[in-house]
Amino acid sequence: MSIAKDLVGVGMPAAFAQLEGFSAVAAVSAAGTTTADATVLKVAQDSVQMTGTGANGIRLPTDMPLMAPYVLSAVSGATLVYPPTGCAFNGLAVNVSISVAANKSAIIYRQSSLNCAFNLSA
Repeated sequence: MSIAKDLVGVGMPAAFAQLEGFSAVAAVSAAGTTTADATVLKVAQDSVQMTGTGANGIRLPTDMPLMAPYVLSAVSGATLVYPPTGCAFNGLAVNVSISVAANKSAIIYRQSSLNCAFNLSA
């Protein structure tokens, strides 16, 4: 998928480009050991390289848009990823994390206000 600023550069309106393209890759350090104290992503951080220790994590933004992909890569250590507050991953319990192993990625979509789907790389 293209980066949003590249789509604008070829004439696509900015608002549409933001929906269709990814933002620039953001480097994010995981923090905390629960959903309450994990590093919270900004809505625009939809392409992320995470650093973690296996015990700390990041949380997806509460206002994460429906059906917009978030691509998260663990570049240094496994990282816990928490759904937006009040959501569950693939029908798991609410606010329970998934673990993205070091040098692996996850693609996450918000399907509804209560559920997110994810696909972990092998």
